[in-house]
Amino acid sequence: MVENPAKPSLGLNGVDLPPVAPLLMQALRAVGYTAPAALADLVDNSIAAGATGVAVRFAATPEPFVAVIDDGRGMDENALVAAMRFGSRDPREIRDGLDLGRFGLGLKTASLSQCRRLTVASLCEGNLSVAVWDLDTCDIRRSWWLERPGPDAVLPEVLRMLEDNLQGTAVVWEKLDRIIPPVSADPQKQLDVVMEGALNHLALAFHRFLAGDVEGAFRMEVNGRDVPVLDPFLNGHPRGQGLHSETIWLEGKPVTVTPYVLPFPSRLRQADLERAGGRESLKTAHGFYIYRGGRLVVPGGWFRIVPADELIRLARIRVEVPVDLDHIWKVDVRKTTAEPPPSLKPHLKRVVGDVTKRARRVYTHRGTRADPDRISVWSRIEHRDGAASWQINRDHPFVVALLQASNGRNDIESLLRLVENALPLHDIHVHLGNDLPIADPADETDADLESLARRILEALSEDQTQRTRLLERLHLIDPFSRHPDVSRAIAERLR
Repeated sequence: MVENPAKPSLGLNGVDLPPVAPLLMQALRAVGYTAPAALADLVDNSIAAGATGVAVRFAATPEPFVAVIDDGRGMDENALVAAMRFGSRDPREIRDGLDLGRFGLGLKTASLSQCRRLTVASLCEGNLSVAVWDLDTCDIRRSWWLERPGPDAVLPEVLRMLEDNLQGTAVVWEKLDRIIPPVSADPQKQLDVVMEGALNHLALAFHRFLAGDVEGAFRMEVNGRDVPVLDPFLNGHPRGQGLHSETIWLEGKPVTVTPYVLPFPSRLRQADLERAGGRESLKTAHGFYIYRGGRLVVPGGWFRIVPADELIRLARIRVEVPVDLDHIWKVDVRKTTAEPPPSLKPHLKRVVGDVTKRARRVYTHRGTRADPDRISVWSRIEHRDGAASWQINRDHPFVVALLQASNGRNDIESLLRLVENALPLHDIHVHLGNDLPIADPADETDADLESLARRILEALSEDQTQRTRLLERLHLIDPFSRHPDVSRAIAERLR
């Protein structure tokens, strides 16, 4: 029966006023989904259905389509019809820990934000059920007309994959008016670009599932290409720091907070950069990483808890939130934003204070960890108004030995000042600001280090106390500090 919005059902004290189907459908298309976020919403449903594998298929010919096929439990006819209803679930109901849905809108709003025809086919206990929302049909009928076609309405490739899985659900987008504009000169190229961005988004949003950290084995692929396992925290990297986790209880539910300090980007290999999501991600995506049921919702940002600056961009804080705290985290329909509740912010501010201090001092010279006992070649000189300059450390043993042994002390002092004044600070700042790598200097050999140590000792030959102290601290002096074990062995031989 066709709805007639001009004749509402009148009651004694009110009016039964249902929304006009095509108008509301059009309005919901403007919720704000991107194609990657919309696909991620579909993967949420697959995970909730117990899927261990998700395949994404897309093509521009003969007619453009995007499909998501999983091997989850599938739905029978009644369950499918219920799932196709707009607002099919109460956001207040208690959910299982891996049920990543909330409003009962994601499947429909995410899909129809990108296409005008949504087909869902589900295989459960050997029975196939199919349902279709077509915006053009709803426009014509002026009603919430859910089509119930047979298997012929499903693309043959998609149906074959679903049958090979023996169970599961396929979601197919057709009439891709938001992904491929009608005037597009090259639909395949347009679709390739969008889906490349989607692959990267899925790799980050579900990286903990892909790594097997949440619920065992889980695999995702896009047109036969495995979605990579990213790790925005570079767990296990020898230069990174994973700090102590702590659990904060909200409404009787645990929120786990784990701070990390990443290695200096210029010290990372290309494989590490790719594992962390790319150089641009390392440069900009610092801050809080909010996970909801193991799925990444917010990839960075400080929630106005601390001002962002260059010195803390190595800091990342993982915050794991159970799905039944959605209501106090203000998780939106798209599941792309969340806001910490006021009761949690003091705890987060305390954690931020510690991790940002570590991030500011993580590396001071060529990627070497800060050490208060280390004797550096360079000294930082503080000036008024936050200004600073750098001078060669006149107390460095080699500099002391060189000045003591030289007849042209003034010439050497002039040379040191020339090097200090010509230090290309601006070029270094621009280079590091772009997170470009710094080539490693040629490592000193054991023989080079021992030769340097002997030259220093020769200059101190008349001062046995200085010689003894030098050998005791040799492993703390640049460049020996980069090779502490070798330096200790050299000191033993020279005692």
